[in-house]
Amino acid sequence: MRRLFPLALIAILSLGALSCGGKGESETETAATPAPDSVLTATEIPAEGVVWMSFAEGQARAAAEGKPMVVDFWTTWCHWCKVMDKDTYSDATIQRRLAEGFIAVKVNAESPEVQGGEGAPTGVDLARSFQVNSYPTTWFVDSKGEKIAPLPGFVPPDRFALVLDYISSAAYKTQSFQEYQAGLEG
Repeated sequence: MRRLFPLALIAILSLGALSCGGKGESETETAATPAPDSVLTATEIPAEGVVWMSFAEGQARAAAEGKPMVVDFWTTWCHWCKVMDKDTYSDATIQRRLAEGFIAVKVNAESPEVQGGEGAPTGVDLARSFQVNSYPTTWFVDSKGEKIAPLPGFVPPDRFALVLDYISSAAYKTQSFQEYQAGLEG
C-alpha cells in the first residue's frame, strides 16, 4: 500500500512550522524548558500534563498497548522546542488526545545519556537514526516500531490536534493528509 502521509503532511504543515536549525546554533532564550532532563516513569505520573517516557519504555508500552508513539526530538537551546512545550503540549486538547491514543516519548537529541535501560540508544544515537537535523522534530512511530513520518518544526495546537487525529485513526494508511483534511471540511 502506498504511503502518502509523509510528503503531504510535511508540505502542508511545515509551511507554517517554525524550527531551530541544526546542531551548533545558539539560542539566547532564557525561559525554562518544560522538557525533562530525566524521563518520568509510570510511577511519577503528574496530575496534569503529558506523561513523557524514555524511548525504550515508550517502545515497550506502545507494543503492549497497541498505540502509536509521538517522539518529540528537542534540544536545550532550541527556542521553538520551548514554544512547542509551552503552547502545544500544554494545551488540554492535545494532552487528552495524547493520553488517550498515543505513547509520548521525549528525546534530548544532543544527550549522550542512554534513553532507557542498559543497551538502549543515547539521545544522539536516536536523533541520528531518525535523521533529525532541525528542532523540534516530532516523529510518529506505530506500535510495531515502524516509522510513520516526521513533522518538523513548531506546530500550533489546532494543527497538531488534526495530525494526531489523522495518525490515531490510521487514515495515513489509506489516504493522504490532504484527502483526510478535505474529507473533514466537506
